Amino acid sequence: MPGRNLAIYSANIYTGMPDKPWAQALGMEDGKIKAVGSNQEVKDAMPDAEALELSGRMVTPGLTDAHCHFISMGQSLMMVDLRNLTSLEECRRRIKQAAAKLEPGQWLLGRAWNHHMWQEAREPNRHDMDDIVPDNPAMMVRACGHSQWLNTKGLETAGIVAGIPDPPGGKIDRDENGQPTGMLREARRVVIAHVPPPTNEYLKKACLLAQERALASGLTCVHTYESLAEWRAFSELEQEGKLKLRVHHNLQHAELEEMLERGMHRGYGSERLWVGQMKLFADGSLGANTALLFEPYCDDPGNCGLPFTEPEVLKERVALCHKNGFSVAIHAIGDKAVSNSLDAISHGRKEYPGQRRDSVDHVQICRTEDLERFKEMDVVASVQPVFIPTDWNVASSRWGAERCEAHNAYAWKTIQDMGIRMQFGSDTPVEPIEPLLGLQAAVLRQTTGLEPEGGWRPQERMTLEEALDGFTRTAAWVEHKEGLRGVLQPGALADLTVFGRDLSQTPPEEWPQIPIEYTIIDGEVVYQK
Repeated sequence: MPGRNLAIYSANIYTGMPDKPWAQALGMEDGKIKAVGSNQEVKDAMPDAEALELSGRMVTPGLTDAHCHFISMGQSLMMVDLRNLTSLEECRRRIKQAAAKLEPGQWLLGRAWNHHMWQEAREPNRHDMDDIVPDNPAMMVRACGHSQWLNTKGLETAGIVAGIPDPPGGKIDRDENGQPTGMLREARRVVIAHVPPPTNEYLKKACLLAQERALASGLTCVHTYESLAEWRAFSELEQEGKLKLRVHHNLQHAELEEMLERGMHRGYGSERLWVGQMKLFADGSLGANTALLFEPYCDDPGNCGLPFTEPEVLKERVALCHKNGFSVAIHAIGDKAVSNSLDAISHGRKEYPGQRRDSVDHVQICRTEDLERFKEMDVVASVQPVFIPTDWNVASSRWGAERCEAHNAYAWKTIQDMGIRMQFGSDTPVEPIEPLLGLQAAVLRQTTGLEPEGGWRPQERMTLEEALDGFTRTAAWVEHKEGLRGVLQPGALADLTVFGRDLSQTPPEEWPQIPIEYTIIDGEVVYQK
């Protein structure tokens, strides 16, 4: 239900409107923005509204995470957490602690290890887990989500033995005797088929955990990439009155037929939960050396990555989505994967013309001629600034500094200046969901420890306003809700994020420490510090 009539005064309010980007006050009535302007203008428009004096704070349109795996994030909060550990031995200790609580035969799942941060400076193998988890199957997913580390029991349970062929679009690492080492690439689905699926109640619990964290971080909407199982959890929570966030649910291409049988179409749902784009994959990830490139990796000269979906198959799948009225969101990290994705979108639009709001997601390295195609085709670049602190050093070493410059690595400012629509997300649980970390990374292009000095590829640093637009305006356009969300103007939905300090008056180095004071959706305060 829409919240009470409320007016905010004396704040620094970013409206997102190019003709008048900043204001002092705004008023909300019946879940919508009624007035924006000076204190006096809003008082004149809404003399009886409840007043909230917010001097020294900054207010923005409600922030949107435009690329995440939301319920997966909630599930990760209940898994073995290996994020930011600096050695394999630290990971082993944490896994051993969790394994001590297992029932016989129960899978042990964890995620977010990153061997680039380890003292050992190598990928793990099954023997690194066998002595601490000998009798239970176990899988630990890399931070990027594209590599999996299994113990021997996990490999056996999943049927991954010597002689088994690599799955389509994936790779099983093998030793000199042909035995699986315990490292899989782009093959998690092979393992998941042998893991008992989570119950609906478990998914709902995960969703509520994730929602609590998202609201506290100032988010009012998420674009999540998940399945019909997660859709059911979201839907039941909405019916129970427990879903506070807005959810633009991007579903998987493999479920298209079932969706059509259920009568689901783009926009199907409500103002709180609706069907968005169809998700497809063109390649893997940088961290797993599976992002698809035109030229080989510097540290792996015979490897140009993996096409998760072969180009002709990708074209067919995009065309099928377009035929059924869906826009697409294609995961593409490497420059060749990005180019293949644009080819597929162009093909689908020619086969089935219509108004499409397609995106290519990640775009971590891209040839200039393909950036020009983004602009010509009006395809959205859906990117994650929060990747820069984790990736800058890895990208420089694996792709080479010269290629990063020539092929526009993480080139958010260039994309902005070319007039390409761009939206920001976190890809959580790959990275933390908090938008302040993404805002800081977009503006500084450094780690939270302020490395490298001056920022990585500093010519790509953005202004605060440009970064805020990445979390607001384009996401609303992708949702077909431009003018209603992503801006603060009369008639727009009263979705707001209130920062405890004014970011425009605070050094970006300090932004991660700034609390969210209020998160407001439909004029209702859904989070208060």
